[in-house]
Amino acid sequence: MLQALRPARTGISYWARNVVYADRSIIVLNKPAGLICQGSVEASSENKPRDVDKFNDLLRDVKDTFALESLPYPVHRLDKSTTGTLLLARNSPAARQFSQQFQSRVVGKTYLALVRGGEKSFPTRSGEIRDALEFSDGRVSIGESCAAKFAATDWELIASSPVAPLSLLRLTLHTGLKHQLRIHLAHSLHTPILGDNLYARSSISEKIAKITRLPEKRIFLHAAQLTLSRYRKTGPQKHFRLAIGAPIPKDFITICRDAGIPLDHIYVDGGLSVDGQHVDDVPDLEGRWLRKPPVLRP
Repeated sequence: MLQALRPARTGISYWARNVVYADRSIIVLNKPAGLICQGSVEASSENKPRDVDKFNDLLRDVKDTFALESLPYPVHRLDKSTTGTLLLARNSPAARQFSQQFQSRVVGKTYLALVRGGEKSFPTRSGEIRDALEFSDGRVSIGESCAAKFAATDWELIASSPVAPLSLLRLTLHTGLKHQLRIHLAHSLHTPILGDNLYARSSISEKIAKITRLPEKRIFLHAAQLTLSRYRKTGPQKHFRLAIGAPIPKDFITICRDAGIPLDHIYVDGGLSVDGQHVDDVPDLEGRWLRKPPVLRP
């Protein structure tokens, strides 16, 4: 049965190459930077921006590659600049089930962020941010008015560069408001995400510019892992937690290497785990990992 979850054709398209995991209910991609997670295939192509066309292309490619009866259903969104785990449902019943998990905050969401600030920028090694957010004319800010929405982020310092004011944070997103992580890191923790020129209050340090090359229009925020509630058909313990991790992009890895920031292979390679134990496939779901580890030049 696991063979049925492999791509249905060998000439895999550009977008379908980003798929990292598939089972009988979902397909998970490693979203590239610059992709807007929304589209409308039914809308007139004459009036659609190219960014919308790209997402429509992705849905069509996944449908054709996995021989789905209809287009896959987007269950959640990632910001245009964010990379990482993006979940699509194979059918409408699965879409309703996983949308409910997101709405009820059952889904665990782990992010990695390269931020501007060395080890001394952080008061402790970890912490919680519970600053509410306000929205006005497309802008997001910290707010205390009645219109402000509760926002919750946990952060942990993984490592800091010994040669430049750069650090790697692991973030747990408990709520999913627009630009939440960008605002919380820039205005609450005062360590903006590398490449974020919208919420940063100062320019890039010369020390950072000297040690590495920063791509234009690139924000180094990666949705590293989604953890979902899944169920077996038989057995005494039917419920289990499935974690799906998307590999870190190569340019993210390169900057960490240039800055002397070590990376755990779990984040470099991505992968699957069931109740915290690494696995290569998930027979209970007819699920399989479909991504090879990245090959990086020295």
